[in-house]
Amino acid sequence: MPMVHEPLRYAHDEGHTDICFTEDGSKFITCGADGDIRIWSSDDSEDPVHNCVGELAWAVGQKGEHVFVATGSNDIQIIKIVDGERDGVMGRYTAPINHIAVAKNSFLIALAGEDMEVKLVDAGNTSRDVTVFDGLEGPCLSVAICPRSKFLAASSGDTKMRVWNIETKAIVKEISCSPKANSFENAKTLCRMDFEPSEGKMLVYPIKNTLVVLNVESWSEVTTLICQEVDASYSIVKYSPCGRYIMGATDKGDFVLWDTITENLVNVSKHEKNVAVCGLAWNPKGNGEVIYTDVEGELGKITGVVESNNTHAHDKGEPVGSRLGDNVEFGEMEMMENYDDEDNENSISVEKLKRDIMGSLEPELETLADNASVHSRSPTPRTPETPLQSPFMSSSTPVHLDARYMCWNDIGIIRCYGNNAYEGDTKSIEVEFIDSTFHSSMMIRNYLDYTMGSISKGALAVANSSQLYVIPLAAVTKEWILKVEEPEEIILIASSENLVCFAMNNYIVRVCSIYGTQRAVVSVPGTPVTMTAAKNCLLIAYHSAPPRNGDQCINVRQFRFQGMSMDSKDISCALGPESTMSWLGFSDKGTPAILDSLGMLYMYPLATNTWIPFCDTSKHMKSPGDKFFVTTVFETYQAVGGIKCKGCAYPGLIPKPTLCELPLEPAFAEPSTEKSQMEMNLFTWSTLQVDDVDKKAKETALKTFALACRNNLDERAFDLMEILSNPQVITLGLKYASKLEKRKLVEKLMDLATKIADAGEGLGVAHLAATPDTNTIKPPRKLILSSSRGTPKNRVEKNSLIPEMPSSISKYVDVLDGSVNETENTENDTNGSLVIDSQDSINSEATLKENKTKCSFLKSLKKAQNKISNPLSLTDKYAGVNLESKDTHETSGNRETGEKRKTSESETDNQKEKQRKLDSFRFMKRT
Repeated sequence: MPMVHEPLRYAHDEGHTDICFTEDGSKFITCGADGDIRIWSSDDSEDPVHNCVGELAWAVGQKGEHVFVATGSNDIQIIKIVDGERDGVMGRYTAPINHIAVAKNSFLIALAGEDMEVKLVDAGNTSRDVTVFDGLEGPCLSVAICPRSKFLAASSGDTKMRVWNIETKAIVKEISCSPKANSFENAKTLCRMDFEPSEGKMLVYPIKNTLVVLNVESWSEVTTLICQEVDASYSIVKYSPCGRYIMGATDKGDFVLWDTITENLVNVSKHEKNVAVCGLAWNPKGNGEVIYTDVEGELGKITGVVESNNTHAHDKGEPVGSRLGDNVEFGEMEMMENYDDEDNENSISVEKLKRDIMGSLEPELETLADNASVHSRSPTPRTPETPLQSPFMSSSTPVHLDARYMCWNDIGIIRCYGNNAYEGDTKSIEVEFIDSTFHSSMMIRNYLDYTMGSISKGALAVANSSQLYVIPLAAVTKEWILKVEEPEEIILIASSENLVCFAMNNYIVRVCSIYGTQRAVVSVPGTPVTMTAAKNCLLIAYHSAPPRNGDQCINVRQFRFQGMSMDSKDISCALGPESTMSWLGFSDKGTPAILDSLGMLYMYPLATNTWIPFCDTSKHMKSPGDKFFVTTVFETYQAVGGIKCKGCAYPGLIPKPTLCELPLEPAFAEPSTEKSQMEMNLFTWSTLQVDDVDKKAKETALKTFALACRNNLDERAFDLMEILSNPQVITLGLKYASKLEKRKLVEKLMDLATKIADAGEGLGVAHLAATPDTNTIKPPRKLILSSSRGTPKNRVEKNSLIPEMPSSISKYVDVLDGSVNETENTENDTNGSLVIDSQDSINSEATLKENKTKCSFLKSLKKAQNKISNPLSLTDKYAGVNLESKDTHETSGNRETGEKRKTSESETDNQKEKQRKLDSFRFMKRT
């Protein structure tokens, strides 16, 4: 009988749509490009249940009471089939999920990912263990699971269909069957294969305009199904619930039905609009009903595909035992066997005689037999171990992309075009520098298929598996090539201002200069994961042990090369739970940094000797599927640079992505509060080498102290001052506490200041700015042996020894008294450091400052600036005590002022005594 097409109905917006039936066949579910999911009734008696799950909905699957939907946010949402409401998220992934397949007799769910991986999720337990099947060289298009949960089949954009053994994770069959595609959206056909539903002994898959049936036990082709009326390529193929019929749908809207027993063509039908079919499902009731969806978002139903009585297994002519399957219990048959016919006394039962004489089976054997029968009913595959992370280049995109980034850092961008091209003329490498004044752009013909690239201030390096090509940027005409011999292969490269390094597949790392001199060769105790270089330092990550409980055991080894010598340091890597490493590099100050797949950035300040989480990039993303592609870390102004990627892990080439920056903030609790913000800033400035934080550190410290005082938390305020231990901050805090009349706090602060002064500590906030300790050299004490007194200009008042408040701090602490405001225009340090010098150094600096403010043209000042000799020195010829006479003193005084006094002859003959100066004027009344 001919197939009957019911009128098309609107289901979703134009684009890819998917469909599946519930297990009982009473409902079917659709999802589409509009991000909606609809639950329809099979008899059209009810309106569909509608719910929006996101911007896109790629695939749908059903098991039990839940529906699993793959959304555009790269996650699998769980929907209740009763009311269509959300019931959680099964998992989030780094790339979209293109297809969902649910096992018939188990709770295994297979996911076809755009990231060239097939994920097998065990939804039967709460932990939802995930098994990853990789080895694909293109995006996964479709996936199918054997009913016995023994085999897993998947087709990908690299034209291959692969079949894995689920228990061993080994590829048992690989077939070329689909056209090449670089993404799921650009794929011409979906290449949907299907296992025979009863026992899974057969696998049918499409290849162009034919269907091939494969025996999974011998992996031989059973038959090839061809329809002469159809010349389009098949996209979807599905077994009927009974396993007798196969329906195929093409990319031009053809529907073809075959009988697998007779291998005859049963029926052919056509879509009324001749558009591609992207979803097809048989009704599990066996009533010969088929539901399909097309690329225009419309829903169609085909009835009368086969007769209802032909969909049952007894029409196949198969024995009853084969139709019952392996899950039949034979308890009743055993009872019939054990039944004794008491009416027939002459009947002899051999089994009864055995039981009477020999007894029953041993209890242990009975227990094993019972366990074996239980396991045979629902076989559960063993979850394989987590695979090791494959080597990758930091700040690069995957190799399978036709146009990709080979490297993107703070120096430049390396783009590679034509990876999938067959002609070498279309393959090229383009180099763009961030600072165009540093170097001009370059273009290189990629005849040798270079897949790795690294750029630095010293050189540009590209490589394939057998050759390294380096161009020194200081002399672009002095490029050099280094080849490796088989069986060695280059898997990683890195370049810096002074080094060019490349790692091999045999765990050996070779180090060269930027001009080609081989400086060193080292070996790492594990498979290299990634590496980076900066100046004379090399950082390489490697696997130190197999994964444990889903966690990658990765260590980082740091090498430093100085001349012909080198030293190394092993650093245990900090990664999130069940995550992988996404980026490894140095900050602009040379601090090692890593990023895991969860989005957490860790930094390793050498002074702390530990990894510190400084930025959670996932909290800055709008959607859980968005990722942050790190290019560089700017430690000097406390930021991390990169690209926000929406719905994927890597940026695209067109249009050119926009760089953005995220702040480096440690993962403190309650980060939104003012108190936590100030504490995070103090911790960051004390750990990292951030520029120009001296004043900000003082301001933040005083604001934190003032906040604790206003909240009557005197112990917290004193604890902060004790942690900082800075005399200047303590002095300002002492004035503020006095203003608030906190006597106990003032007494504690005075005791703390006295303790610090006695111990000679002058650090405190200096550690906050990560200022290196400076050994202040005290000037020699001046011994004045002259009878004349010291001038007032050389005296240092006591008030000058008290550290004053900078003008910027008074703006933030507005409740300080007027005595603090009087000191606004004074600055404590001249070099921007927070180190407080001793009294002698302060005296000498005050004298130098005072001399600088005077006019340098005065002769008296030039005289005062002459070097003062030490009167007690044994090597100075001018040392000793000089007794100066009065006339000599006057002469020197005239010489200093530069005046020549002429005396007359009368004055020379009879000189008069000078009028003595009066200490005070006295007025007397004349008598």
